[in-house]
Amino acid sequence: FQRSVREAVVSTQSTGEEVIDKENIEAKFEARSFNVILRKVGPKGLNYSLTIGNLNKDICPEECKVVPTKTGVRVDLFKVKNSMWSDLKQKKESEKKDEMPKMDKDADPSAGLMNLMKHMYESGDDDMKRQIAKSMYEAQNKQGSGEASALPDMGDMGAGFDDL
Repeated sequence: FQRSVREAVVSTQSTGEEVIDKENIEAKFEARSFNVILRKVGPKGLNYSLTIGNLNKDICPEECKVVPTKTGVRVDLFKVKNSMWSDLKQKKESEKKDEMPKMDKDADPSAGLMNLMKHMYESGDDDMKRQIAKSMYEAQNKQGSGEASALPDMGDMGAGFDDL
């Protein structure tokens, strides 16, 4: 993904060494999405599809185009308004507002820690969830064997250790 004030460019690479014929390229552009289909690519004649929706801003479908290159195709997306895009796709609301939970001065300190852990679990990726679940599992096993643990029960956080 390359960008300028006027356009965003998406490049793809094919496995073949020959330029894809224009008649084997089908493209559909809409205000916030596009779909490109490549037919009969390479020596095996494979078909490929690239669909990207929820673009960062509106594009001019009439001006957008797909250009075959030696290494694949280049998709030129022309923007309605001149601006720089930080990402090709628009971020979800949850990604934009990833705020930490508020700490209550009068609340139990372990409750604040639990809220923080829950927030990390809910907003984290699969590795983060796996790591938190593993830590909780190990902490609970220590409690069951009589060893001291500083982590209280986290309750239901949406997935069990077996779900990961």
